[in-house]
Amino acid sequence: MRDATLLDAALDAARAQPVPGRLHYADLAAFLAERDPARFAPTPTRKTPHYTLWRTLDGADDFETLGDGWFWYRPWGPATDHTLRLSADGGRALRTQSRAVRGRASVAGRSEQSDGMAWVPFFRALAEALRPYRTRSARLVEILEEIRAQDLPVTALQDKDVEGNRTLLTELDPFTFLGAFCRGITDDARLEMARLATELLDLDVALPHDFAGLPLLNNQASWFFAYQAKRRPGDLERLWDVFELALEPDPLANPAFGPAFDEALTVSQVNVNLTMALFWIRPDVFLTLDKTMRSYTGIKLPSRGIDHAFYAHTIAQARARFGLPFPTLSLRAWSAAGRPQEHSLGGGGARQTNAWLVGAYWEASTPVDQTDRFLREGIWENGHADKHLDDVKHMAVGDLIAIKTWTTQKHGLPFDGRGKTVPKNTIKATGTIVANRGDGRTVEVEWDETAEQRDWFFYTSPATVWRLKHDHPMAQRLRRFVFEGEPQDLDWFTEQWWGQESPDGDPSPLAGEPDGSEEVAPALYGLEDVVDEGVFLDLAVLERALARLRQKKNLILQGAPGTGKSFLAPKLAYALMDERAPERIERLLFHPSTTYEDMVRGLRPGTTAGSFELKDGPLWRVAERAADDPERDHVLLIDEINRGNLAQIFGECLQLLEADKRGPEHAITPLYTRHDGERFFLPPNLYVIGTMNVADRSLALVDFALRRRFAFLTLPPQYQSPAFRRWMTDRGMPASLLHRIVQAMTRLNETITNDASLGPAFQVGHSFFCPRGEDFSSLDDAWFLDVVDTEIDPLLHEYWYDDAASADAALAALRGAT
Repeated sequence: MRDATLLDAALDAARAQPVPGRLHYADLAAFLAERDPARFAPTPTRKTPHYTLWRTLDGADDFETLGDGWFWYRPWGPATDHTLRLSADGGRALRTQSRAVRGRASVAGRSEQSDGMAWVPFFRALAEALRPYRTRSARLVEILEEIRAQDLPVTALQDKDVEGNRTLLTELDPFTFLGAFCRGITDDARLEMARLATELLDLDVALPHDFAGLPLLNNQASWFFAYQAKRRPGDLERLWDVFELALEPDPLANPAFGPAFDEALTVSQVNVNLTMALFWIRPDVFLTLDKTMRSYTGIKLPSRGIDHAFYAHTIAQARARFGLPFPTLSLRAWSAAGRPQEHSLGGGGARQTNAWLVGAYWEASTPVDQTDRFLREGIWENGHADKHLDDVKHMAVGDLIAIKTWTTQKHGLPFDGRGKTVPKNTIKATGTIVANRGDGRTVEVEWDETAEQRDWFFYTSPATVWRLKHDHPMAQRLRRFVFEGEPQDLDWFTEQWWGQESPDGDPSPLAGEPDGSEEVAPALYGLEDVVDEGVFLDLAVLERALARLRQKKNLILQGAPGTGKSFLAPKLAYALMDERAPERIERLLFHPSTTYEDMVRGLRPGTTAGSFELKDGPLWRVAERAADDPERDHVLLIDEINRGNLAQIFGECLQLLEADKRGPEHAITPLYTRHDGERFFLPPNLYVIGTMNVADRSLALVDFALRRRFAFLTLPPQYQSPAFRRWMTDRGMPASLLHRIVQAMTRLNETITNDASLGPAFQVGHSFFCPRGEDFSSLDDAWFLDVVDTEIDPLLHEYWYDDAASADAALAALRGAT
């Protein structure tokens, strides 16, 4: 029940000494206690607790709940705004000023001191103090480093050159310096940084007691310029120019300000954050266009992105529409964050806002995942030179955008997955497009700071660019999940996914496509399936192998006999393709007589006697298939890749295997052509997986020119692997037999490893003791000895071909092992 007496007292207190802004329950309680100690002063037996005031004022006509103990006081009487604030000496007081008085102060250029925003005079003084540092901005770097030395969260100041070498910045612009204080850090840290700055810059200004209404940068995008590797000559000068002009008495009337503003916008990583920075230093003149302000006021950014003409017009509109000092307007926007729009202001029509889910993996780059770079630079960039260009050009200012990855998951699902592999999009970042450069490659983005990634299942897409349809129910559920924080209704989606089928039935999942349509997807396949099907490698090892395959485009699985190279190769291909699709795999076996004509293209006997025809080899065929199917991966599997003369087999195509030599722009003229000007290339969605036996001494080492084009994964024997033992036990192998295999083969491999003429490359793999089928319960010692006699014996005598005694001793130990 509402406390009427307390409500009346709170209203009396607020009306008695109103001020612009917010009320906090602690300040209000202190004021009430001072005004009427008999009723409100705390005593050992009576307190004025938070919840009492909160319960009383929450929902009252004159008060609006803001959260964390704050209220907005909105009287129905005279046109005054009200708040509680700390006085300069640290005591608590309630102060007021009418809008008319504040308007006159603004004209006089003194509104920073009268609008109730505690941070305003500090940042104005800080900005003025930066003026002399234009020619010695390295000192600003030193100042921030001195503040960092006090264990405070200062912006990272490490520059990076074209080779990736990192060094401390040698120059700095004023906005990046100020941005160190205007990031997503705690107010306590911000205040301590402000205190140190006043000392190091010799400022005579009161420290702000709070930072309410201060627009903040994304921590990952707090620089106003790019790394040295991408920085243009004069970029920092452009920022200094607009900074200095902004501090002049009437910058918007200065004809030099507009061109300087537009020049600053050409600096990489500068967009709407420039308006935030101008607001920090001159909130009496400039309006921030950050997302919070746009949401509150309804400002629509133009499709071409902001420029000075739009900005000046928007400032004039805001003054006329709201009649408030911009700091007060920012405070209201800040307090109302997350609420529906109440106003409509600015350009733009009624176009329906699109939502885009985009990828950030550039397989030929280091690092592969470009998410951190995109967040830091305030952009999203299409990594394809010839794909998705039209989609990117259609991305409009104001559209929502999110970075996602596409994977699959089988175990540890937050729902009953029925033992099936399901698709998953992980949402890594969300933001709003603020400019489109029109090149089909890059849009500028105001990224949101999100605390953690979120996983979405079932309705997904692996496409690099995916626009969510407005009229598609699943797409709109996904949109609300990504951009509004709505939880995914997993029960509903499992019903859509599997319907009423039995738990043992095969799923027919609906997969999202770039245009939002649906199709029945093939059987999904992921690395967890690789493990479940008898590959005894840790998931982390497989993840690394797959990542290297994606980046390098070519991978060789090498190891001793019986380590599962040929067994793993197609499964790794399926995991790469995210589905079991054997039609997209071309499998070959190299041998010493394999030639270029076999592999690429050559003359072969024709259909009539004595005739020859030009026939394409498997490399040519799989390259054409992959080129005709650019959205899906294709794989060429080459068993025993080191048995052939690789330089002879690949010929001039050898260079095309390199990850950065893929695509039509790197096409070459093949040895055999069907017509003049014919060219051949390997598409970027074609991958090569080879297997190589490292124990066969009849084979030459892989050519170094080819070796550098492949990543290598060495597969060791897995007798000691818990996965190997679990696999055997789950299929009923007697414990005594499993123990004998593990102990005997482990000792044999130790003997081989320690032999100077052999070494670890000659160990004997576990595949010799992995029989087919699902029931191993009938296997016994006789089976073990059969394997030793017919498979291990010949291998060991080959190893020790000039030392039969060592082979016999090792075999005797095997046969006698128990």
